[in-house]
Amino acid sequence: MQKTVHRQLLALALFAASALLCLPLLWPAAARLDFLWLDHITARQAAREYGDPDILLIDIDDYSLQAMAGSVGRWPWPRATHAELAEWLLARGARAVVFDIWFSEPDILRPEFDEYFAEVLDRHDNIFLPTLLMNSANPEQARRLDSYPGNLPLVRGNAAKADARADLLLPAMGSPARWQLGLINHLADSDGIGRHYQTRLQCDGWELLSLPQVLATHLGIDTAGVPVPLRLAWRGNGTDSPFQRFSYADAWQALQQGGGDADLSGRIVFIGATAAGLHDLRPTPLNAQYPGLFLLATAFDNLKNRQWLRYESWFGLAIGLPLLGWLFLRLFRQHPLLQTVARLGAMLALLAAASILAVSSHTLLPLVSPTLAALLLLGCGTALRYWEEHTARQAAIDLFGRFLDPVVVNQLAEQGLNEQTLAGQQCEISVLFSDIRGFTSMSEKATAAEIMALLNAYFTRQVGVIFRNHGTLDKFIGDAIMAFWGAPVADRDHAVHAVNAALDMVDELLHFRDEYGLTEFDVGIGIHSGPAVVGMLGCDQRLEYTAIGDTVNLGSRLEGVTKGIARILVSQHTRDLCGDRFDFIPHGSTKVKGREEPVNLYEPRRKKP
Repeated sequence: MQKTVHRQLLALALFAASALLCLPLLWPAAARLDFLWLDHITARQAAREYGDPDILLIDIDDYSLQAMAGSVGRWPWPRATHAELAEWLLARGARAVVFDIWFSEPDILRPEFDEYFAEVLDRHDNIFLPTLLMNSANPEQARRLDSYPGNLPLVRGNAAKADARADLLLPAMGSPARWQLGLINHLADSDGIGRHYQTRLQCDGWELLSLPQVLATHLGIDTAGVPVPLRLAWRGNGTDSPFQRFSYADAWQALQQGGGDADLSGRIVFIGATAAGLHDLRPTPLNAQYPGLFLLATAFDNLKNRQWLRYESWFGLAIGLPLLGWLFLRLFRQHPLLQTVARLGAMLALLAAASILAVSSHTLLPLVSPTLAALLLLGCGTALRYWEEHTARQAAIDLFGRFLDPVVVNQLAEQGLNEQTLAGQQCEISVLFSDIRGFTSMSEKATAAEIMALLNAYFTRQVGVIFRNHGTLDKFIGDAIMAFWGAPVADRDHAVHAVNAALDMVDELLHFRDEYGLTEFDVGIGIHSGPAVVGMLGCDQRLEYTAIGDTVNLGSRLEGVTKGIARILVSQHTRDLCGDRFDFIPHGSTKVKGREEPVNLYEPRRKKP
């Protein structure tokens, strides 16, 4: 009972530990593995999707840096170049021009170019520049948010602190009143990968808007209900641009040549760098070095088309708990292990298919957490079952090693101890009783120590005979031996084996007498076959594996009537079960205590060659 309780408590503890794995927030390692799976299927889905056709990228790539070095110089280029390109794009019908380039330091050597860029910014309200929320070494010395120009991307909430402070990286030219700014702070998950975009950033009750959010608001795009942060729905294969793209050098050349036929009506143009030397690369699910320009445009694409990834964190728990419950019952109700593993594999394959299909509708279903939980439970449950089977095997060896031949013990150990093995059950058996004759007179002539040593030597030999004939040693009763055949391992020839054992025991007796010079030492052996109840009998402190019933009683009575008749006597039923395997000498019949009908007696002998 106590072992059962311990097993149940251990099983429940395993279930609870596995269930917790379905909660990635409690197991960061499991959450990171979930990221890997979701990143994989997200990248596969992104390769099948295309960016918004209204978005156009002007790319400062390695080719542009080389091609424009001769005309505008090395990077950084004069700001007049960017201002001129922005005006040309707007003149061609672009709805907005968004720079992903920092202009936070004044051009000391060419201040007139800054002035020209400032004039362009003042003339247009659809040129957007980036800003950055910086980490302040001394937050208390940072600038108060209410001191920034009113048109900055700052929204004062009802709970905003009056003395809230933050340092924003601002442009070095243009009129602050005409600025169109937005944050482009990079947001990375715990593993350093950028999967989200912080469209709105909270700071002491103030809301700081991102550049994609500011642009969307300016263009009248509804962003109500957009989750914060936004889990990006990616486009493209992670290497090529997911949007229509032109090299900056090609756009600049078109500008220089007039470019009158370029129609950019309704296009939103993002200008930024992908050149490796300009270090605007970020790790994302698509690429470890994903251009910030693509990231910025993707965030705006998501807002414009109201398409983003929905991470259903409930899925791991909702699917994991029923899965673990099913697996728990399978394991601890001793269902076939291979069948359980096969069914679990099929279920996990279906979950993987569901996760892959869900991402096509921009839904992320965490799969790794419930999978890990199931595998943990499977592994621990299998180990527990193996340990229990090993324990049962060892218990069988320890218990039945006292009663049985080692070959029979190994057969039982393979089965393990179970209810069938241990519980009392009715079996067809042959029971043998062997009692020493002349023991009393021998006891009077020797010391107790000598008698004990003699009996131990004799019993050792006779038990060896019983084991060699596949018998079960029941007990020693003083100077008598009780054994039976047919349990715990079923034996169709139990009567034959019992009679063979009796004949061998007589042979062993004769050798023993000659060796020790015990002329008066003799035995009587009785054998009867029939039904008996065999199993563990006793109390919690002491249990014995034994047989009880009328068959056992009659076997004992037959041993009692051997004196003066024959060393071995068997009953009619035993003789019938043996068939013609032996020669049987009839010795009439006798009445025994407890039976009204007389019992026929037979003396078995080996057949002569």
